[in-house]
Amino acid sequence: MLRESHIPQNRWRLPALLFLAIFLGSGLSPLGSSFDSRWSVYIARSLWQRGDTNLDEYQAAMVRTNYYGGQCIDAAGHVRIGPPAECEGHWYDRYPVGGPVLESPLILAVLGGMHALHPLLRNFSSSNPVLEGFLRGDADAGHAIIELEVASVLVAATAVMLFLIARRYLSDTRAVWLTLLFAFATPAYSVASRGLWQHTPSILLLTITIYLLLRAEEHPALAAWAGFPVALSYTVRPTDALFCIVLTAYVAVRHRRYLTRFLLAAAPVAAVFLAYNFRVYHAPLSPYYRSPLGGFLPEHFPVMAEALAGNLISPARGLLIYTPVFLFAMVAMWRRDWKLPLAPWLAALVVLHWIAISAYTQTWWAGFCYGPRFFTDVTPIFALFLIPYLARWEKLGSGRRALFLACALISLAMHLRAGWSPAVFEWSLKPVSVGEHPERVWDWADPPFLR
Repeated sequence: MLRESHIPQNRWRLPALLFLAIFLGSGLSPLGSSFDSRWSVYIARSLWQRGDTNLDEYQAAMVRTNYYGGQCIDAAGHVRIGPPAECEGHWYDRYPVGGPVLESPLILAVLGGMHALHPLLRNFSSSNPVLEGFLRGDADAGHAIIELEVASVLVAATAVMLFLIARRYLSDTRAVWLTLLFAFATPAYSVASRGLWQHTPSILLLTITIYLLLRAEEHPALAAWAGFPVALSYTVRPTDALFCIVLTAYVAVRHRRYLTRFLLAAAPVAAVFLAYNFRVYHAPLSPYYRSPLGGFLPEHFPVMAEALAGNLISPARGLLIYTPVFLFAMVAMWRRDWKLPLAPWLAALVVLHWIAISAYTQTWWAGFCYGPRFFTDVTPIFALFLIPYLARWEKLGSGRRALFLACALISLAMHLRAGWSPAVFEWSLKPVSVGEHPERVWDWADPPFLR
């Protein structure tokens, strides 16, 4: 299936154009979703100004949000979530620190650009308080726009990496179509590009890792370098432990000669991550990383069964409802249509991820969001398993081609709503909170995508 001969001499022109198109298409979409990522911009500022990741200097902003996502950690490493304001220690974001740290150079670049352009932007005004804050150069009021633009850069970079993989097995034209489908018709757009969720750097790191491991088929030494991005992925999202386990096992089986170098590439990330956790929490992992997967307990089996189904077919969170084109990818996984050494491992990773997100029975419906958020991390894998269909497009038959295109268009319509309609996010709170009434995820009379 490898098609290196299709790569033109000026091999970076098309990826650069794709990056620009996807960044603009995402970054100019008016709606962002700064929820769990609420403190990413603040952490970047704290790193630059004070050399730490605590949020002590942003008390006013924390009070305005009722300490949403905040945790007080005292000198002994004891953790208290949320208010009251008194804290005999320091305030931190309760979510993983890896993402904000990795994103901080881009966040600081946007902040610098915002302040540099302030003399021009201040002549404009908007009735939108977030946009008005951005135009005034107010990072507190405009943080959601900063997140949106940085997230759009990261998703555009992920899409380019996916294109570089796809063009190895497809013509450039078909690789472009697959890349655009990934960028706008999947959770890559509706979740990862709307704000700096944990999923945003997660999908970039996973795609880089897959790219290196696929290139390692011709250049085996590249397998060693894959240890670095896959280790970083765990610092941004706990469930990415599955990436580390499965892909390390793959290297051990397929590239055993380079396993030691793979582990050495991951070691600096692990060392810094552990050192930070011991410094802040007095433990190797933060409480967020120790969240229980209750679904594996017998008393929670019924809830886990519901979660397994809900993550696939519920009207509020079902992957196949919001991204029906991925049904083709699932069939390709089952039939082993993508005949590469790495493909069965990626398919196994998708199944394990589905089980893991469903085992988190406390909030398997992913809280306040739109669509199948918890599946975002493995979206690049689903997209890659569409390659066999595009590779033999003419042989599929008119009926299958029509069905594929219909599913792709439905997926596009579903996910684009997240960039343009606030109503789809309001569903999580109105008429009642989905957290208090999770049965709403099965309400076909009021699905989020029809709000």
